[in-house]
Amino acid sequence: MIRFVSGLFKLVLFAVILVFAVYNFEMVTLRFANVYEFNLPLAVLLFLVFILGLALGSTMSWVGKLSTKKSQ
Repeated sequence: MIRFVSGLFKLVLFAVILVFAVYNFEMVTLRFANVYEFNLPLAVLLFLVFILGLALGSTMSWVGKLSTKKSQ
């Protein structure tokens, strides 16, 4: 029963994210110090920022665990 509820929750979450991405596909301009300029769809930009956050958070967690192991 738990697996069913978990699967249903994941399916609903995926559907919400998919609808969000479809309705937010307007182009946005991302500028870095007026030197670089990128035109990306909003959904793609949000996905890239999410992935960057996951990568940075995982890296910082890994570095924290390494420093804790060294001090012990």
